[in-house]
Amino acid sequence: MSTIVFLHAHPDDETSQTAGMMAIASRGGHRVVTVFATDGDHGERPEHLGPDGDLVEHRRVEARAAASVLGVERLDWLGYRDSGMTGWAQNDDPLCLHSAGTDDAAARLTRILDREDADVLVGYDHHGNYGHPDHLAVHRIARRAVELAARRPRLMEATTNQDAQREMLDSPGAAEFLATLAAGGMDVDELRRMILTGDDGLPVGVPQSEIAWAIDLPADVVELKRRAMECHASQTSDIGMMLALPPDIYAVTFGTEYLIEPGSDQPMRRGWPFD
Repeated sequence: MSTIVFLHAHPDDETSQTAGMMAIASRGGHRVVTVFATDGDHGERPEHLGPDGDLVEHRRVEARAAASVLGVERLDWLGYRDSGMTGWAQNDDPLCLHSAGTDDAAARLTRILDREDADVLVGYDHHGNYGHPDHLAVHRIARRAVELAARRPRLMEATTNQDAQREMLDSPGAAEFLATLAAGGMDVDELRRMILTGDDGLPVGVPQSEIAWAIDLPADVVELKRRAMECHASQTSDIGMMLALPPDIYAVTFGTEYLIEPGSDQPMRRGWPFD
């Protein structure tokens, strides 16, 4: 069995991007470790915390609950502050991930990889999936940490399939859902743009031709993924929007997870890459 380390930018990112494969890996006897690069302190603040409540600790509690759902054996934190969205003043915080040197951050991750004797490291694609400064940093950090590790783990990068995303949005069920939102005052074209466009204005994910692995999740694992998302209930704008999807659209949207394997030129295959 393998030790698979998943590097994510913020607590809650793991549930939308890799929760299914984490659950399947755990069920299969692999040791699953999740590392969060930042503390998520610029996430949404639940009302019950008030202005002075400890948001970072609250999000850690949520992350631990999600880990329990998915069978994650250990959580680690690189110790950086959340950098906020592209162009925010928080990007310049000297303690945030965006301001960190890649080698310094990678050294922190490397210590975890070496301690775990990791077989696999899962990071993000070159665009960080959607262009958020912390997601871009995760891509750089993962690639550098693999170079620094005492036993070089196999590197995989989580991504979104642009072709499948567009096909999903053109499906009858998705069209009906978007039309329902539009009836409430939201513009359908703007909704599509928001789904397909990242934080920096560039497209989310990569074309299918760049993807090595598609992991189709069984229905019970899709339900586990949804339960893990529910653990991050404080993040109402992102997680809340995802959970608001009708069950059939949720299953299509989140029922397949995608990985790039740097250095591989194989066409996308559907299967399980970790055995």
